[in-house]
Formats: sequence, C-alpha cells, structure tokens
Amino acid sequence: MSAVLLTNTALTVLLAVRLSRGADTAAPAARTMRRAGLVLAAAMLLYAATARLPTTAAVALLLIATVVYTAGDLWHSAGGAGLAYDLAPPDAVGAYQGADGMLAGLARAVGPALLTLVVLDGGMPGWVAVGALFAAVGLASPALTRWALAGRPATPGPATTDRAGRVSGGQPPGRRDAVPDQPVNDAGRPATPSRTSR
Repeated sequence: MSAVLLTNTALTVLLAVRLSRGADTAAPAARTMRRAGLVLAAAMLLYAATARLPTTAAVALLLIATVVYTAGDLWHSAGGAGLAYDLAPPDAVGAYQGADGMLAGLARAVGPALLTLVVLDGGMPGWVAVGALFAAVGLASPALTRWALAGRPATPGPATTDRAGRVSGGQPPGRRDAVPDQPVNDAGRPATPSRTSR
C-alpha cells in the first residue's frame, strides 16, 4: 500500500537523526533497544487488530501502526549500532561491525519467509508471538549489556598531567595514540618542544 510506504519513508527522513541521539554508548543504547522492543511489540498488536476491522478503519489503524513501527525501527537501528560499536574492543571494531552486518543480512534473508509462516499462517497468535519476542529481547537488552560491560578488561583511568606537563595514569581523553609521560599542551594534545635559542 503506497500510503504506508510513503508514511514510513517520510517519518524515516524526518526522525532518523532525532531518534538516534544519545544512543552512541552501550548503556543508553541498551535503553534505546528496550524502548524499541516495547514499541515494536505494540506495533505488532496494532497490525494484528487491523484484520478484524472494516476497510476504512483498518486503513486508518494500519497507518497508525506504521507510525509506531517506524519509531520502533529507528530506535532499534540506533540502539543496535550503539551496542555494536561501543561493546567492541577498540582493536576489533571492524570485525564486530562485519559480524553485525552479516547477521543483519541473514535476518533480511530469512525474515520474510519466517514472518510469512508465523504471521500469515498463524494469524492473531502469530502477531502476538512476534510482538512478545520483540518485547522480550528489548527488556533483556539492558541486563545483557550490563553483563557484557562487566566482562570487559579493565581500562586505564583518565590521564592526569603533572606540573611539567607529563601524562600519567592513562591516555588523555580523546587521544588514544598519545604516549604516556609525554608532555601535553592545554588541549590535551602532545606538546612540541619549545625552540629556544641556546
């Protein structure tokens, strides 16, 4: 139905950036995933309810369900990207992003057939089952993220600078490539030696 596609496209263009804000680190991304799961579950119930309505009411509810689904989908994308990036070790971000992309491709390949079987053949119980799966995964995301963060190796604390400008206790914020005990300037960047005449 063209109205559904148009609604989804327009909302994606208008809301993608706004709904993705704040999901760039693991803990807020997990909360975004929880919100996404609950909103997507609600959308599944709305889609299911359209089957029992007359045509005009069904079309109106279908458009409302599309609005709800689009918001959930955008939150899911933002939360998933935040988790995939922030939970990856710094030296394996590319591998984690590759695995995330591969699993997303697998879901796109298998999803339509699976949903056809569960939703079209299963009717209302199928929609409820898919909604329950979204809700369960969303609700589990914060706890699973806390577990993943607890298993991380300890990282050095924030860097401190002594009076001579030497860094100790870690790296300056935003400068992973700085060398410990290297003088830094006021911006936290490695300082270049002053050239004074002798």
